[in-house]
Amino acid sequence: MLQQTQVATVEPYFVRFMERFPTVIELASSSVDEVLQLWSGLGYYARARNIHRSAQFIVNQHQGELPSDYDSLLTLPGIGPSTAGAILSLSGIEPKPILDGNVKRVLSRFFGVKGWPGEGKVSKELWDLSAKSLPADNFQIYTQGIMDLGATVCLPKNPNCHICPIISRCYAHQHHLVDEIPKKKPITKKRTESKYLLMLIFDGRSNTKDLFLEKRIGQSLWGGLWSLPEIELSEDPRSWCERHFTNTILSIDPWEPIKQPLSNYILYIHPVRIRMDGRLNYMHTSCHPRAFPKPKLNSGCFALTKTLEANFGFPGPVNRLVNQLTKQ
Repeated sequence: MLQQTQVATVEPYFVRFMERFPTVIELASSSVDEVLQLWSGLGYYARARNIHRSAQFIVNQHQGELPSDYDSLLTLPGIGPSTAGAILSLSGIEPKPILDGNVKRVLSRFFGVKGWPGEGKVSKELWDLSAKSLPADNFQIYTQGIMDLGATVCLPKNPNCHICPIISRCYAHQHHLVDEIPKKKPITKKRTESKYLLMLIFDGRSNTKDLFLEKRIGQSLWGGLWSLPEIELSEDPRSWCERHFTNTILSIDPWEPIKQPLSNYILYIHPVRIRMDGRLNYMHTSCHPRAFPKPKLNSGCFALTKTLEANFGFPGPVNRLVNQLTKQ
């Protein structure tokens, strides 16, 4: 959970996750939907899918015990060299170097590595320094210490150099380069994309309202999560609905766009609330909209008032939209 996410953000998610899945066996036997539901809003959802797959792998291949050797750990989805090294070092099994963001910063400043840590050559140098700095004894204390040093003292901005225990030997401090080391990631303008998200409300029986949801598949954005139908801005929402449903359109209500920064680009979401008369009815019984593969398994209508109570994992912006819909 802490990969690319701060402790303050992670803490409530971690508590809820551990309360629901106190053992790897319970995690492995759960559905990916429930895992994603507890992860909803935390972002980088591949991590949730990986931890679920890893739990199943541990139960099926390792009798429910986390592997205690480096090579086996690396076979688990989502575990790379730094995470595997942290597991072995922090548990006192074997000294292995780690290189998370905090450790990169400490090593860069202490040894005067001036490049951007994300660059291949610089990353290799930092891995070498991490390995050379790792003691043979008390390596678990050292590993926890260097991680905590980066998290609480050697901060990206306004570091607490006055309480740093290694200040006398720190290259960056001695040369007044603390604000310049490590080098910042080169600024590149993120590309942008714009999409409609269609909030399709079907008027069911007894004055109930049903919301159409689809489950994203594959490794694409929000893969494995439940979401709203997405179409290009070049498409007209009314025409799209008329092509795919026999239901009468009662109203179309565009909402304010949402800016959603993602890791590689910025997504501008244009929500459109569309009320449809009657229960869900596809245009042809033998086919269904291309946005809804395998409708019996991966899409369908759900009572709007019950949607948030179900074990659905929603992307953050979709969760907010559904919340707004339930309050109207």
